[in-house]
Amino acid sequence: MRHSLLAIVLLASTLQLQAQEVVQVVTKIIEKTFNYQDGYEVNVEGQKAEIFVETWEKREIGLRLEISAKHPERSVAEKDLETVNFVAERIRNKVYLRNYRFGGDEQTESILTVVYYITLPEDCPVYVKNYFGAANISNLTNRLRIFGEYSQIDIDNVKGLLDIRTRFGDIIGEKIDGNVTINARRSDVTLYEIAGNYQINAQYGILKLQPTTGLLGLDISAEKSEVYLYGDNPDLFGYTLTATHGKVDAPDNLRLLALENTPEVQKVQIKPQRGETYPMITVSVAFGDVHLEKVPSEGLRY
Repeated sequence: MRHSLLAIVLLASTLQLQAQEVVQVVTKIIEKTFNYQDGYEVNVEGQKAEIFVETWEKREIGLRLEISAKHPERSVAEKDLETVNFVAERIRNKVYLRNYRFGGDEQTESILTVVYYITLPEDCPVYVKNYFGAANISNLTNRLRIFGEYSQIDIDNVKGLLDIRTRFGDIIGEKIDGNVTINARRSDVTLYEIAGNYQINAQYGILKLQPTTGLLGLDISAEKSEVYLYGDNPDLFGYTLTATHGKVDAPDNLRLLALENTPEVQKVQIKPQRGETYPMITVSVAFGDVHLEKVPSEGLRY
């Protein structure tokens, strides 16, 4: 009993010392501004980085890059911070922003964080590549390309041409309008209040989409995925929904025309009761289900 009590006291003392341990944070801040001209493009390549892209009225591209190292010993944090290098330069019409580490994949003793704050004109094209991080992009109106691996992607109020490719990184988007192409593997995709034309290919994910009256067309091809289409007025669109080795769920008040109904394939068509022309939503899923539902009361971002 005394041994047990002594062990508990020693453990409590150790935890108290650990709780009192001070973490040293060393931060390097890089700020740079580039003049912007029509035809310029910003290219960002982040590694274990958070990337924030916002807009302003200036005809400039502004960068604030924060690189931090955290460790109980300041000397160790300072040493590890020096292993992180960066590029911020313009070559012809491209502005390149990049962070990388000397030593490659060698583990550091410190916890390293890299955060980009990029501010630019709304019509500036942007290309983001990010690995093991996150990207948050808003209010662009021209062209946006994203390639991500193990990185969450948040997009808000973006218009124009969008090409998004992601592996092991979820996409959350709101108020997107344009010609949009998405290729997602082992990633969930949640898009609401969307307009324009969409081409989506997905494998091993959950897709949740809420079209608006501005939708011109939506084509989804998915495998081993669940697809949810939300809308309080689904009669605005025409639907062709196919589930191979799955099922199609739709409200009872919609007029469904069964095009195919076998143990392997369910394929239905839904036409609006009014109007001769209407946007088409086409969904084809293999080894998954298609759901046509009302918008949940708690919304789609959860």
